[in-house]
Amino acid sequence: MLTYSLGDRGEESLYGYLYRRIKEDIESGAIPAGERLPSKRALAEHLGVSLVTVEGAYGQLVAEGYVSAKPRRGFFANPVDRPATRPRRSAPVAAPAVHGPVAAGVAHGSAWPPAASAEKPLLADFTGGEVAAELFPYRAWARAMRDVLSHEPERALLCESPSMGSVRLREALAAHLRSFRGMEADPACIVVGAGAQTLYNLLVQLLGRGRRFAVEDPGYPRLTSIYRANDVELSHVPLDGAGIGMAALRSSGASVAHLVPSHQFPTGLVTSVSRRYELLGWANDAEGRYVVEDDYDCEFRLAGRPIPSMQSIDASERVIYANTFARSMGPAFRVGYLVLPAHLARRFQSELGFYSCTVSSMEQLALARFIEGGDFERHVRRMRTHYRALRDRLLAALSDGPWGDRLRVEGADAGLHFLLRVDSAATEADLVRAARAEGVALAPLSAFRQASVGSGRCAGAFGEGGAPSFVMSYAGVGRDVVPHAVRALERAFDAAEREAARAGARR
Repeated sequence: MLTYSLGDRGEESLYGYLYRRIKEDIESGAIPAGERLPSKRALAEHLGVSLVTVEGAYGQLVAEGYVSAKPRRGFFANPVDRPATRPRRSAPVAAPAVHGPVAAGVAHGSAWPPAASAEKPLLADFTGGEVAAELFPYRAWARAMRDVLSHEPERALLCESPSMGSVRLREALAAHLRSFRGMEADPACIVVGAGAQTLYNLLVQLLGRGRRFAVEDPGYPRLTSIYRANDVELSHVPLDGAGIGMAALRSSGASVAHLVPSHQFPTGLVTSVSRRYELLGWANDAEGRYVVEDDYDCEFRLAGRPIPSMQSIDASERVIYANTFARSMGPAFRVGYLVLPAHLARRFQSELGFYSCTVSSMEQLALARFIEGGDFERHVRRMRTHYRALRDRLLAALSDGPWGDRLRVEGADAGLHFLLRVDSAATEADLVRAARAEGVALAPLSAFRQASVGSGRCAGAFGEGGAPSFVMSYAGVGRDVVPHAVRALERAFDAAEREAARAGARR
């Protein structure tokens, strides 16, 4: 067990002292590469310090590359080149292990992401789709898997499931949607697949490649890539304050509109009820029009009641509902589903029923048990409580600092990201570079804009020319990291502002 004399730390914080001593032992070889460190709880009890202190020290060691965190196995020392002399370091701040930004499919010519050479290790990454991995319900999920292997007949486990997915899982999903989203979904109209990307490929085949698809602008870059890979005609339609712009949608010539109405990505906009009915009216104005309702993080509305789905108010079978478990269970949990109008479900069976379901039977049955037993609902409640506290802490830190009066937050109640507007003379690119120099990764809104209908660039309420804006995806940021990350952002904004002033004076 690691033992350090905490009385020798002088004025240094407990967390800073513990971080420094472990780091020095790894550099010197006293803790050899590959050695497993004590668990956070065991070390906290051994040293008589709080669990938060050990979490902070371990988090910083992981962020700087001294330690690797291996899920469900623990923390392990990494091999390091031991310098002859070590530079003095400022007091560390706690940080979790983070991963790179969601950069796939971003608009060409963007200044984001910035070059990564010789940069400070990330303190906080607000660009990605990470979730709070420590909240994954390992025991409940393991129990569901054991129950499936113990109690389900071999034929159900080893044989191919129906093309639309396990009947039992589709029934569980229908019951969940009825209780949580107020939707009446016939299990015979649900299609299960290995995530949204697989399902959207099937959807193009079902509706036909001769159509024009419309997507929101700014929007999710990967969605554009999926439709382009399927060789369909594509229109990027700008948003206004109520949702996707109706005039631009009508002029686009599209017959399918792919929307995220309950919490638009990346703006956080909630499509108004009146606009929802306008969209249903648009779909009914011509034969064969559809709205694809992407409800990807509906479980995480953090204030008020959930927004009713468009599918629940659709009386004409024009809405195709899509959802996944990526936000609730993690991006590696590759299970998603569509709720098709009845006539499209019949077409799916007749035209695409030759496909095998892309999710294993065992995983489908385990998920069905997980939902039926209430484990999924309990897990979502726990995550919602965690994310609400995390969001509140982040918003409070942003508003209470010296930049508080110059920051505007939009779309913070509906899901796990919000839009941060910054009143600054610096450009988005300058602010991104300054933030990265302070160890904080930001995703500028401009990276998600495409060429909208009727304009060379994105028009409407979220077009170019406004204040620098950033998409703040906060789910993977540790709660204890928040105040340090916000202070780092404030330093970055100050530095970018000074540089903008100097550049203006030189002109």
